[in-house]
Amino acid sequence: MYTLLLINPVEKKSSLGAYKSSSMPPLSLAYIAALTPEDKYKIVIIDENIETLDYPYADIVGITSYTAHVRRAYEIAQVYRKKLVPVVIGGIHVSTMPDEALNYCDAVVIGEAESIWHKVLDDFENKCLQSKYNSERLPLENMPFPKREYMQNDRYLWGTILTSRGCPMDCSFCSVTGFNGRKFRRRKIDDVIAELSEIKNKFVLIVDDNILGYEGSGGDKDIDGKRWLEQFFMAIIKSKINKYFFIQASLKLGEDERLLKLAYKAGVRVALLGIESVELNSLKAYNKKLNFAYIKKNSYLELMKNIRKNGIVIIGCFILGCDNDTDRSFKKTLDFIFKAKIDIIQITRPTPLPGTKFYNELYEQNRIIDTKYPDAWQHYTFTRMLFKPKQLEIEDVYQGIHYIKKNFYAFRTKMKRFFQTLFDTKSIASTIIMLVLNSSYEKSFFNSDIYLDYNMRELEKKFNFKN
Repeated sequence: MYTLLLINPVEKKSSLGAYKSSSMPPLSLAYIAALTPEDKYKIVIIDENIETLDYPYADIVGITSYTAHVRRAYEIAQVYRKKLVPVVIGGIHVSTMPDEALNYCDAVVIGEAESIWHKVLDDFENKCLQSKYNSERLPLENMPFPKREYMQNDRYLWGTILTSRGCPMDCSFCSVTGFNGRKFRRRKIDDVIAELSEIKNKFVLIVDDNILGYEGSGGDKDIDGKRWLEQFFMAIIKSKINKYFFIQASLKLGEDERLLKLAYKAGVRVALLGIESVELNSLKAYNKKLNFAYIKKNSYLELMKNIRKNGIVIIGCFILGCDNDTDRSFKKTLDFIFKAKIDIIQITRPTPLPGTKFYNELYEQNRIIDTKYPDAWQHYTFTRMLFKPKQLEIEDVYQGIHYIKKNFYAFRTKMKRFFQTLFDTKSIASTIIMLVLNSSYEKSFFNSDIYLDYNMRELEKKFNFKN
C-alpha cells in the first residue's frame, strides 16, 4: 500500500486560519482524499495552520497552495524531492504559473482536480508521471463527498462545504473566474443536504464565492439562482439541520426580504459581502458592475439594513489603496462602516494575483515593486502594498488602514457595536459569532508582520476630513 501525504502549507502562522475561532479545514485536500482509492493508499493530511509538519514518510506527496503560501509549498516539495519522493502541486497559483512550479515539483495539476486525479495516480503507480495534467471543469452533480475523517475535525471551529463553483462577475483583482470559469455550476440540493448531515461542526462556512449566483444559475434551466437558494434553505429547515452558517454573497442578497427570512430560519448568521469600495471610480476600476450600480442608486445602506434586521451579521470587505483612492478615501470608508453598522470588517490592500487583469496591467506597466519570484510571493498576503498607487504614497495606505482599524477596534466602539448588533439583529447567536470573529480579525491585525503602532493623534489629523 502506498502512503499519500497531502499538505496545506502556510508561510507564516499569523493569518485567520491560525486562530481556533476562525479556523477551518482545507476542503480541497479532503476532495483529493475522496478521489483516492483507499484500498491502495494510506492517506495522511497535514494542515500547517494547526499542526507542525515534521516531514513524515510518504510514497507520493500532494500539495495545494494559494499565492501567499506557494513559496512554502516549493520549500516542502524540495525536501521530498531530495528524498526521491515525487511531488504533485495543484491549486489556483500553480494553475496560473505551471512552468514556475515545475522548477520545484515533479507534476502540476492545472485547474480542478476531479477530472484528472485518477490519471495522476495511475501514472505514479506506473512510474511515468507527467509534468502537466490539464483538467476539465466537470458538472458538479456527481461530485464525491470530501473525506473529512482524514482531517483533525476537533481542531477546527468551522466546518466547510461547497454548493457551487464558477463566477461570472470577472472582477479585475479576482482569480476565481480564471480558475473555476465564468459558468456557474450547482450541486444537487439533496447531495448537499446529505453531506451537511455528516458534518459534525456546529458552525459551517459555505465556501462558494457567491452563494446567490445570478438569474439562471440554479444548475437547472428551470430554476434560477435565487430559486435554487430558496429551495436549499427550505431543505435545510425540513431536514432539521441544526447548524449556524457563514455564507459569502453579493449585495443583491439584501433585495429579497423573503429569502433573508428563510436564510435566518435555515441557520444563516453571517454574510460576507464584497463591498470593496465606497468610491465610484474605484468600483469601476475593479469592474464591480453590480456594486457600481448600487452605489449610484445610493442603495448600499438600505440593502445592508435589510440583511441585519433579519438577524444576519455582515462582514464588510473593502480594498483600499488603488489608483483611484485618495487620502480622503479612508475617512470616507470609516464613516460608511459606522453609518452602515457593519459588524465585522475585512480590509485588504489591492493585491495583483497572477492570472488576473490587475496583475497583467501592473506587470506590463513595470509597477510591481518586487518580482523576484518565487520569494516575492510570500508578500502577496493582501496586507502589503506591492505597487505605488497614483494618488497616494505607499505609507499613506498603511497609515490609512491602520487609522480605520484602530478606530473600529477601540474599546468604546466595540462596546457600542455589541449592543448595536444585538439590538438590530435581535439574535444572541449572531451577536456572539460577531464577537468571536471580530476577535480573530483583531488578533490578525495586531499580530501582522507589518503592524506598526502609529501615533493615532497624528493619523486623526492626517485623515479626519469632513467628507
